[in-house]
Amino acid sequence: MKKFTTFADLKDIKGRNFNRMIYNQLTHLNKNILASFVLFFAFFAALIPNSYAQTIVNSPLSYIGMGELYTPETPSNSMMGGIGVSNSNGIYSNQINPALLARNHYTMFEAGINAEFKDMQDYRQRQQVLGGNYQSLNITLPVIPSRWTMSFGVRPYSTVNYETRSYRRLNVLGVDSLLYSYKGDGGVSKLTISNGVRIGKEFFVGLEMGFLFGAVNRNVGTQNLSDGQFYKIKLENQSNYADFTFKAGAAWRKVLKNDLVLNAGATMDLSPSLSGTLMKRFVTYDLGGLNVINSDTLAKSEAFTQQLPVSSRVGVSIERLAHWMVGVDYVRTDWSKVDNNLGRSKALPTSEQISIGAEYTPDFESISSFFKRVTYRVGVSQTTTPYDFGGNGKFAKDQSLSVGVALPLRNFLNYVNVSYQLGKRGTLADNSLEEQYHRVVIGMTLGDVWFRKIKID
Repeated sequence: MKKFTTFADLKDIKGRNFNRMIYNQLTHLNKNILASFVLFFAFFAALIPNSYAQTIVNSPLSYIGMGELYTPETPSNSMMGGIGVSNSNGIYSNQINPALLARNHYTMFEAGINAEFKDMQDYRQRQQVLGGNYQSLNITLPVIPSRWTMSFGVRPYSTVNYETRSYRRLNVLGVDSLLYSYKGDGGVSKLTISNGVRIGKEFFVGLEMGFLFGAVNRNVGTQNLSDGQFYKIKLENQSNYADFTFKAGAAWRKVLKNDLVLNAGATMDLSPSLSGTLMKRFVTYDLGGLNVINSDTLAKSEAFTQQLPVSSRVGVSIERLAHWMVGVDYVRTDWSKVDNNLGRSKALPTSEQISIGAEYTPDFESISSFFKRVTYRVGVSQTTTPYDFGGNGKFAKDQSLSVGVALPLRNFLNYVNVSYQLGKRGTLADNSLEEQYHRVVIGMTLGDVWFRKIKID
C-alpha cells in the first residue's frame, strides 16, 4: 500500500472510487457552499469596521502594552489547548504555523465566534461578566496543489477593556474627597496574507504578513466631590495603530512504520515593534461627563513606536492519519520591552506556555455511524503570564482545560466545530486578583474544489 502523509492524501489509498465519490459530493454542494461563503463574508464584513472596539469581557489585566493578546488559533486548535505548531490534518487551515498551509489541497473557508463568562474577584469585591467576539475568518486557496498554498484572514489581535475607581479624602475632619477613575477601551485587529510552500518531500516553510490596525483609548480622570464642584477633569490618550508585521514558520514530517507520522515545527515573530500616532489632551467635562467645558490638546498626531511581545514557538506531534494525534507545543514570549503602563521601572518578564492536545476519530470511513466519523479533541494548557496585578513580583498563571468535537456534514471537507474551555488565571493569595472563565467557541469549516479539474478514470 502506498504511504500517505496528509489527511487530504487519503485519495491515494482509495483510488478511482474515492476520486469519484469526492467529485460527486463536491460538485453537488458547489452552489450551497458558495452561498454559505457569501453569507459568512457579508456577516463578518459588517463586523470588521468596528472590530477594533470589540472585546471579549472586562479585564483589569489588559492595561499592558496594546492590551490582552488573542492567540492565533482556529476553533479546531482551541479544542486541543491551542496546539498547532506541528500538527495539521490538511483540512482546517493552520494559522499558527504558516508553513503547514502547504498541506491544504482544497479551497477551505473557516469562521469562528466565541462567548465567555468570567468570574473575577479581589479582596474587596467580585464581578461576573459575559461577552463575546468573532474569533477568526480565513479562506485558504491552493496555488499549486501539494506545493504552494495561500491563506487570507482577519482576526482580533488585542483588546483593552478595564475601568477602576479609587477615592481619596482631602482632609481628616471634612467630607471633601477626590474620585480617581482609570479607564481603557478599544483594540487592534489583524489582516493576514500567509504562504506555505513544500520544499522537497516533507519539509515546509512559510511566511505570514500581517497588517495591524485599530485604536486604544486610555483615560485618567479626577473629580472633586466637594459641595459646589460640578465638573470632572480627564487626561485622554488615544493611540492609533497601522503597520505591518511578519512571522516565519517551518515544519518537517517523517512517515514511520505502521503508517505513523512524526511531525515537528517552529515559528518566530519577526516584528518587535509597531508604528502608531498619539492624540493627547486635557478635557474638562460637566458632572455628567457628556458635555465638554474646556479642552486643551497636548499632542494632536504625535508619532510613536509601540514595542510588541515577540514569541517563539516549537512543537512536536505523532499521528496515525485520519485516526488519532497527540502533540505538545511550547511558546516563549519576551515582554521585556513592552510598556507596563503603570509607571513601574522593572521590565516585564518572559512568559512561557506549554500545551498538550490530542484528537481521535473512531472511523473516518464509517457509513453506518455518524458518531464514528466525529473527531473528538481535548487539551490542557498552562501559561506563566506577565501580569503582576498586586505589584509583588508574583506573576499570574493561566491554567485551562479544553474539550471539543468536529461534527461532519455531508462530506469530509465540511465540519461544525464546537469547543468548551474552562480556565483560571491568578490566585488571590499571590496576585490579589483571581479570574475564572468559561469559554465556548463555535466554528464552521467549509471545503470545495476551485480552479482545479478532477480526473476520473
